[in-house]
Amino acid sequence: MVCSLIALAVLGGAGETFADRGLATLARVRKEFRLPNGLYAEAFHKREPAFNWGVGVLISAMAAAAAKDPAWRKELRAYVEATRVYWNPAGPVAGYDVLPMLKDVDRYYDDNAWMVLALVEASEVLAEPKFLTYAGEALTYVLSGKDGKLGGGIYWRESAKESKNTCSNGPSAAACLAVYEKTRDPKLLAEAKSLYAWTKRWLQDPADSLFWDAMKLDGTIEWTKWSYNTALMLRSAATLARLTGEEVYQQDADAMAAASEKRWLEDGRLKDEGKFAFLLLDSWNTVPGAARQGRAREAMRWVWEHGRDADGWFGSRFDRVPAKRSDPSLIDQAAAARALLVTPEEKDGS
Repeated sequence: MVCSLIALAVLGGAGETFADRGLATLARVRKEFRLPNGLYAEAFHKREPAFNWGVGVLISAMAAAAAKDPAWRKELRAYVEATRVYWNPAGPVAGYDVLPMLKDVDRYYDDNAWMVLALVEASEVLAEPKFLTYAGEALTYVLSGKDGKLGGGIYWRESAKESKNTCSNGPSAAACLAVYEKTRDPKLLAEAKSLYAWTKRWLQDPADSLFWDAMKLDGTIEWTKWSYNTALMLRSAATLARLTGEEVYQQDADAMAAASEKRWLEDGRLKDEGKFAFLLLDSWNTVPGAARQGRAREAMRWVWEHGRDADGWFGSRFDRVPAKRSDPSLIDQAAAARALLVTPEEKDGS
């Protein structure tokens, strides 16, 4: 079965579902990227362990796969345990490092927030309380990145506290909510509200409801708008609306969803790098609608049909035909797999 699905992934069999395509992609990743120690390589021709950002994406893809096909549960469990070598116990607060067993600590608050979200999902899929404990430990590290400078907010990088980024604050708010839903710790709900409010105040463009990238400690703004920044604030808004019943959060989520479609969907394509855009697709599932889900399917059909090279590997973007042959990276393949696995099938559209 796996071999036939891998063949479909390369040849682009048109009859299978999005879930089939996602599972096929992930099966091929396991075959070609898995290292003898149970970790996964950074790229097809770079056999060193992947950076922690890609680890979080891969765990999330495996969790989505395990929810569709129980055969993936064993690999998901093994990979989560294998990635504990990234856990660096050094003070002041332990957390996942950018690479395993570094001589010098190099930890990122956003990397750890992605791990929290992926570990909570893995814990739920596998009914494994230990992985929720891992998530809670990583969240403790994430929240250690917050201080009173700029009125609050979480830094991007521990060793260079130079800016507070949407990519560290939006995912951290979502991470607090993910753990809160499992533990009902009221402090986490309050923390999520605080992070959400800070990010909205300082990094949301009031003209279009989208989010800028970062604010430096001198107050200057990095104006770039990446799809994943809006995606995680959208997810947080929708989750807060569901948990609190406060209409303002739902209004925010609806505005962000509409604005993100307008900004990043064009000619049936998602105009961003896959490692960012897959999170936007994921977040749209928190504000479902038949039209939006239809456009998500159209975008992922384009990626499947045009976004892979001659060897069947996904390129770095969801809106461009890649070079004929490339050196595929783990994060790009994992992002595509996750996107395919969370794309609603035609029969599931509301």
